[in-house]
Amino acid sequence: MKKIVLLCLTTLGLCFGSAFAADDTVKIGVLYNLTGAMAAVDQPGLHGMELARDVINSEGGVLGKKLSLIISDCRSNLDSTATAAESIADEDGIVAVLGLNDTDYVTAAAPAVTTKGLVFITAGATMQNLPYMYGKNFFMTAFGDNMQARAIAKFAKRRLKTERCFVGTNVSSEFAKTLSKYFKRRYRKYGGVVVDEVWYNAGDTTYPLPKEGDKPDLLFMSITPPDAAGYVTEARKAGFNQPIVSGDGFDTPGLLKIPEEYAHSIYFATHVAFDNPDPEVRDFVDSYKRMFGVAPESGFAALGYDTVMLLAQAITRAGSTNTEAIRSALSATVGFKGVTGEISYPEGVRVPNKTVDIVRFTNGTFSFVEQVSPN
Repeated sequence: MKKIVLLCLTTLGLCFGSAFAADDTVKIGVLYNLTGAMAAVDQPGLHGMELARDVINSEGGVLGKKLSLIISDCRSNLDSTATAAESIADEDGIVAVLGLNDTDYVTAAAPAVTTKGLVFITAGATMQNLPYMYGKNFFMTAFGDNMQARAIAKFAKRRLKTERCFVGTNVSSEFAKTLSKYFKRRYRKYGGVVVDEVWYNAGDTTYPLPKEGDKPDLLFMSITPPDAAGYVTEARKAGFNQPIVSGDGFDTPGLLKIPEEYAHSIYFATHVAFDNPDPEVRDFVDSYKRMFGVAPESGFAALGYDTVMLLAQAITRAGSTNTEAIRSALSATVGFKGVTGEISYPEGVRVPNKTVDIVRFTNGTFSFVEQVSPN
């Protein structure tokens, strides 16, 4: 079948994708920040989705039809995100909308999608309340912040053998605030002490650091990817050489900007470590390298891949692209084997039970440390 390239330029976003004749395609809307500050997080997610699309189409497509991604750039701007979501939800023939890796952008996009009755699967947002905020058609591919906070708190307290923790939080981010709340709760439950908790706003010229005399043996930074390298560097320059821990906001190539002398004892929870020997992970890494010429930049690439595969499997099981049929099939997902772990949705819950990988970053190298089970 002849391939047709579809280009759609809107006032607030660029919409582009590959499409076949409408009757022979299953059209999936995709929302990501492909320009601006969040592009480093979201671009790998789009690449993961493109890889999944190509794998699916090479194997015959979905229900005998080719899968087509209709992609819109949210431009790392909340207003643009809302406009892009409205536009893509109105696109003729869209059967579901996928994408976005940050809670704030998801909350900007979700109302326009779910009020149209479409299924929305966020690839990487982790605030576990999102499905309850946006109704029965809203699903998450990633684990919840409560799960990753528990994993990293347990690791920090028991494996790193720390007792006293400093917590710095970006209060401009719902993700960061939620992760911080659950981390502090869990660290205290495991017997640790939070010696100080401080906050800053995105755009501040300096980051908050421990007060003289607090003597923490651990720094927890609850922040978004654009701040990761800067916060670590500032803390290390000030003489704080304790282990630094965080959530998946640290899963970013931006850590490579940390000067070598400061890039030590950094740990974070994330969705997959790419040196994990799991065959599913190895196959994904090899396929990604062949398609894009580079290794996956972050776990968000694998989340994009898993999200498309998850939806395609649900459509196949449903035997239909009807929204209610897709929603019902997604809700019944049990044991879906993804690159980022096995996905099952407990009855009435649209946040998956999944494993959490702990990764160490030292001198430019990301390395798998351990995997924490959902139980």
